[in-house]
Amino acid sequence: MAELKVHDIVVHLNDIHELFVLPQQDPFSAQVRFLSGIDVIKSQVKPQMLRQADRTRIVIVLPAKCNEADLVGKIKSALRRYCEFKIWQNHEASTTLKQDSLRALVVGTLFMGIGLFLLSYLEVLPVFLSTFLNDGFNVAFWVILWRPVDFLLFDLTTTLRENRIYKHIAQMDVVVRFE
Repeated sequence: MAELKVHDIVVHLNDIHELFVLPQQDPFSAQVRFLSGIDVIKSQVKPQMLRQADRTRIVIVLPAKCNEADLVGKIKSALRRYCEFKIWQNHEASTTLKQDSLRALVVGTLFMGIGLFLLSYLEVLPVFLSTFLNDGFNVAFWVILWRPVDFLLFDLTTTLRENRIYKHIAQMDVVVRFE
């Protein structure tokens, strides 16, 4: 039986609101952070943490003055709402991009089909001109088809991976420690 691994993601905050809001920036401070707490958490979630057998905890370290009743419950609810919103936002964006990419793929394929049909009639032109137009059209066809294919093969997987991370964050245990 595999041993249960516990991964801790530790985030030091000056205030609980820094979990979702970018903190006040002071580049001259040794403790400067250029990311909100949720962005730090998201950046630290690694693929091995997404496995079912492993457990990941978010450890939030706050000043003692931030201690309040049911803080862990409030944080878990806020994290869940945020993650649900980001998953919905990603779904909406990917749906729109998918539709646009499929439309561009259809238009590009039609353009390529018409172009290939017309290229078959270039034999009546001089060899140099025929070769020049043939090669030029081939480059143009690939340029037209590249973006929709790129999105469908690569960008969509990025969105799916990001959604897996948000689902994982929404289910993480939360521990709050005070300094």
